[in-house]
Amino acid sequence: AAVIFSTGYMANVGAISALVGPGDTVFCDKLNHASIYDGIRLSGATLARFPHRDLNRLESLLKKDGAGRRLIITDSVFSVDGDLAPLRDLVALKDRYGAFLMVDEAHATGVLGSRGAGLAEALGLTAGIEVHMGTFSKALGSLGGYVAGDRRLIDYLHNRARSFIYSTALPPPVLGAIGRALAVVAQEPERRDYLLKQS
Repeated sequence: AAVIFSTGYMANVGAISALVGPGDTVFCDKLNHASIYDGIRLSGATLARFPHRDLNRLESLLKKDGAGRRLIITDSVFSVDGDLAPLRDLVALKDRYGAFLMVDEAHATGVLGSRGAGLAEALGLTAGIEVHMGTFSKALGSLGGYVAGDRRLIDYLHNRARSFIYSTALPPPVLGAIGRALAVVAQEPERRDYLLKQS
């Protein structure tokens, strides 16, 4: 299931501030997008930041920190350098330490995976990640953001994510453009193949 926000920024801010709050801890890669940090600040949760892709430091933080709910957040493709999150190891760590994982696929949506769903799909990890976020404004050339996960998560966000509840929905022409872009991604994988061969 999924919920559409009017921007990717609002998707991160709304989802994070709905999922965690005071007394919870968010473990955040240092190079995550600014919208993730803003969502953490707005939530009131404790920020436990680890150096970029440093799994040893993350594990040490998970061992000693983290009252309440424990959320690990990472970009899948980091916007500045284009490097990839170590998703397999992050899934293993969140399972080992009783956390849940949110992955921002903004720069991977439409680019990675057999259907263009992102890095989690490309690695076969979709089912092991609780919260998938992405945007329609990068490879899909439109506007808006989404959060996807199981039905219980999405029902919860429909009722608790303030940037969804108290904001204007995307207009029908934008939704039409998103729908067509998703169809192109699904039906024309050669576009992704060409892009990846150039990198």
